[in-house]
Amino acid sequence: MMSAEDVLAVLDLLDRAGIEVWLDGGWGVDALLCEQTRPHEDLDIVVRAESLAHYGRTMRDHGFRLFRDDGPYNHVLVDDGGRLVDVHAVDLGTARTDERGVEVYGPGGLPYPVGSLAGVGRVRGRRVGCGTPEFQVASHTGYALDEDDERDVLALHHRFGVPLAGRVRAWHEAKGWGVLAADNLLEDVWAHFSAVAGETCAEPEAGQAVTFSVEDAEQNGYRRRAVTVWPEGVVGVVGVEGIDGVEAVNDVEAAAGTGSEAGTTARLPSHAAE
Repeated sequence: MMSAEDVLAVLDLLDRAGIEVWLDGGWGVDALLCEQTRPHEDLDIVVRAESLAHYGRTMRDHGFRLFRDDGPYNHVLVDDGGRLVDVHAVDLGTARTDERGVEVYGPGGLPYPVGSLAGVGRVRGRRVGCGTPEFQVASHTGYALDEDDERDVLALHHRFGVPLAGRVRAWHEAKGWGVLAADNLLEDVWAHFSAVAGETCAEPEAGQAVTFSVEDAEQNGYRRRAVTVWPEGVVGVVGVEGIDGVEAVNDVEAAAGTGSEAGTTARLPSHAAE
């Protein structure tokens, strides 16, 4: 397991070596939340691609060795204490448009979306760079989620107002309600017609892409229900204005200013191995 003290020790080591680091994965989420919400098996970090070789030498000089090689821009190191560090290299010097039409960094690194590393958080009061709340939510897709993944997504959703994405699984027009399938939740979400945003009053259709906000509330056998549903083409903002990363970063810094510390315990790069 990687404790907060372990995280700070690795950050200190890399800082002394002059290596810029951003937190990703579970510790990236907890940095945004300014507290440790759960145990973490490893530490996901992002470094500049041009620093990758220097990073490797620095870590080897301090007792780390290769644990898993996931390609030229991603590998996991481990030390004798079992501390796992999963590094992702990104080429911030260039950008390109991927097959989905998303502007991403590259090509000499992993395809992180441009602007995705603009987040700011805290680990035990230490200010750290990290992925934005929007990026963290989006990257929790494309693999088999577990309860930790869902907990991370919901924490970011409620703290920063990042809308969840999915599709209408079924809609009962006569009854005025339906079910939404979320891309990064383990269970479907109940939705009533009154929650649908927009000016047309059109009923959602099965298969339609939507974004939505949720709350914990039992309804027709479902544990969660949608508070607001934005059909495709309608921009959704939950709880904060703009939701383009800048406001979320400011919210992180505001939360960090309270001095809270850790608790007791081209596809988007995902966190399936965490």
